[in-house]
Amino acid sequence: MGLTGILRYLVFALLLHLLALIVLGSIKIVAIIPKVIASFDSASLPPAKEEEPDAFAAFRDFDYNGPTLGGGGGTPGKGPGGIPTAAGTTPTEYKASVDTKDNADSQVSEVIGVVSESATAVARLQTTGGGLSAPTTGLGEGKIGTAGIRGPGGGGFGQRVGPMRAQNLHAHGGEGTEKAVLAGLRWLKNNQQPDGSWTSKTSVYAVSALGTLAFLGHGETPDSEEFGPTVSKALQYLVKSVGTDGLVPGGKPEKGYAEGIVTLALSEAYGMTQSPAVKEPLDRLVAAIVRWQTSPKKDPKQNGGWRYTPNSDESDVSVTGWMVMGLKSARLAGVEVPHEAFDKASQYLWNMYGKEGFGYDKPGDYPATTAIGVLCQQFIGHSDDRRIKKALDFLREQKVNYDTSDLNWSIYSWYYITQAMFQGGGSYWEYWNHQIRDTMVKAQLDDGRWPAPPKSKFESKEANNYSPAYFTSMGCLILEVYYRYLPIYQEMEKKPALPALPAAPAVP
Repeated sequence: MGLTGILRYLVFALLLHLLALIVLGSIKIVAIIPKVIASFDSASLPPAKEEEPDAFAAFRDFDYNGPTLGGGGGTPGKGPGGIPTAAGTTPTEYKASVDTKDNADSQVSEVIGVVSESATAVARLQTTGGGLSAPTTGLGEGKIGTAGIRGPGGGGFGQRVGPMRAQNLHAHGGEGTEKAVLAGLRWLKNNQQPDGSWTSKTSVYAVSALGTLAFLGHGETPDSEEFGPTVSKALQYLVKSVGTDGLVPGGKPEKGYAEGIVTLALSEAYGMTQSPAVKEPLDRLVAAIVRWQTSPKKDPKQNGGWRYTPNSDESDVSVTGWMVMGLKSARLAGVEVPHEAFDKASQYLWNMYGKEGFGYDKPGDYPATTAIGVLCQQFIGHSDDRRIKKALDFLREQKVNYDTSDLNWSIYSWYYITQAMFQGGGSYWEYWNHQIRDTMVKAQLDDGRWPAPPKSKFESKEANNYSPAYFTSMGCLILEVYYRYLPIYQEMEKKPALPALPAAPAVP
């Protein structure tokens, strides 16, 4: 009985403690649950919303802390193109010159590109400024690249890659163009010759340089994962093309064009890679072009320009345009170029100015040469001249239609007009962009090529000679304008500004 009493006492005690735990637990739960319920009762959840896909997420969602060349980046919202304004107006404060610079750029430290882990494993060809040898891996003094720097750097080229490219593509109305650019680059990649060139019956060096520019304009270098070998072979080919005298082989008229376009391509390549293998032939090219400019002309008004051969006694605006572009890009990349070369070129171009534009070898008003003259003067620093604004108004009258355009050189004209209007900014770019963007995207073939505009007088006639590589390269370059020219020609040069030319005569 004694044991039974003890057991009864233990059972009673356990039941009493259990009851106490239940009561205490219930009190705690009651204290918590109302808070949870209250939080849902006080504010309802927002309705479900389908988010718009972010086409540029791949460029933004990463962290990159590796080395960059020139500090990287640029200034969002600045540069050629400006902010579109009401039709018929252009901001008076808008500047488009390589000799001007927004001071805010020096304060910006943007991420300038995505570098994959496999980028450094791209096989690159070694060179000593001539000859082609076996593929090598990595970076070094004899290779197209810079030791210790992976991929394209900042400085004047940061906006070609990474988030800055995406942001400027969007800011300046380039929606829907990147797919076309990539398709064009892939066609060029698949149709490159084993020696790094692209076929052409007229000037293989000029066309190959245009193909190379299409890749460089997209921010591709020998370190690029998809296009690295293509760029490496192309640069090797161009480096080999430069003679000891700084001249690129060819006859009339291709020699003059090849000299300027190869110089432009190697200038951009050097600016993006700082490769000594590119710098040495580039120096020779620049020296040759400067000598070429001094050739005596039979008409003094043609002094300061270039034509087909180094000893020509004539000049034309078309060849001069490529020479000026090549020299300006070389200067931006850090190559010494005399100020006098730009002074003389600018004065020659003014001598070719007609009533509202620029002529070919005498004063006139042709769309292609007007765009060339405008662009060169913008690069040199005369974008505020009243003659440039009048010429931009003339260009704004031009129309873009791939199937019906009967210009002598339609896609060639559009290439220059696109750049001139982009540099002009404001309503000029707003007007032109909608035409050229939609036309070029629609005209591209399924395999990535662009065909010759069928009614273009010379381009359609010479389509077989120029080859699809010419039209495809130009198509890519036109659609890369949203980000290609922001870093190249707006970036502040590390040299004093060019001396001002004498005041221009009043526009009639």
